[in-house]
Amino acid sequence: MRAITTVPPGGGVKLSQVNIESKNGLKIKTYRTGICGTDKEIAAGRLAFVRPELGSSLILGHEAVGIVTESDENSGFKEGDIVVPMVRRPGKCRMCRLGRQDFCEDGDFVEAGIRGKNGFMRDEFVEDPRFLVKVNDPSILDIAVLTEPMKNVMKMKEIFQFMRMRIPWYCDDSTLSCKNLYVFGTGTEGLLISTVFKSLGINVVEVNRHPLGENVMDYLDSNKIDYLDTSSETLGRKVKDQPMDAAIDAVGAMDVLKEITDNIRNNGIAIMFGTSGQLPSSTYEVLENIVDRNVVVVGSVDGAKAHYAEAIRFMETQGKAMQMERIITGKYEPEDLKIFSEKEKLEIKKVIAWS
Repeated sequence: MRAITTVPPGGGVKLSQVNIESKNGLKIKTYRTGICGTDKEIAAGRLAFVRPELGSSLILGHEAVGIVTESDENSGFKEGDIVVPMVRRPGKCRMCRLGRQDFCEDGDFVEAGIRGKNGFMRDEFVEDPRFLVKVNDPSILDIAVLTEPMKNVMKMKEIFQFMRMRIPWYCDDSTLSCKNLYVFGTGTEGLLISTVFKSLGINVVEVNRHPLGENVMDYLDSNKIDYLDTSSETLGRKVKDQPMDAAIDAVGAMDVLKEITDNIRNNGIAIMFGTSGQLPSSTYEVLENIVDRNVVVVGSVDGAKAHYAEAIRFMETQGKAMQMERIITGKYEPEDLKIFSEKEKLEIKKVIAWS
């Protein structure tokens, strides 16, 4: 069968012929796989932690949706079920044994398509039913590939709801309608964050350092999400009119932390997703702002099985109304390997169609 492979840590991508693993599990026909920044970084040979499952090559792909073609009557799944596979698989630490490998304590886990486990960019794969999440509504089949990035957002939402309970962090009418959340980054993750948090009733402002593409602006406008291009208006000026009560970094650039702590209000909540670059030279000022303003800064990575299920439920109940299909801006064949290195003008999310 066809599979898109790389040779870590050097990178590169190739459409290869591989054999499906002969192991116990359900046979899944791949429907769609998504491409994110991690896939592109792996292909470019920029991530040192990437490693194959066996041998020297790794099958790419950690965002996927597929259809069960062969099942076990005791698995809880049947032929024809639409399923999303989980990415991170548990090691042996306490949190992994509790099914919370997203909080792994020793780093002894594997991740499909990233480290120590072959991914889903192939015609079919065999999967342990424990690591599959069912999609009940077939009408979301084409956007269910967004489940993997969306589950990260559901974990952020859980963290946010937990952290705001430390004080009466709400408006006079007990809602969040007077609060403003700034989301840094207008890629797939940033748009999904804005979509989910907008549904909580909080005002959302998307922040980008470059002019936004027409498709991104249309998506934000259709969901009544505000946006800021800091190449034409400063963040400091914006927060005078819309104070920053909370912030989420979906860029992964360390200097964003300085921008957040310089502008966030007292008792603010900041969630950091991803890391890149050096800490700002004014680290003391960052710490001073965090301490003096009672700001909570939390890191977040990955998500649990419950977050996958919650992501699917959100798309089933609100995906159509929020026009989430517009986030997927390109559908390609497995042979179109240039998509790992070339960016389309109005690109948000690229997907590969396997069937």
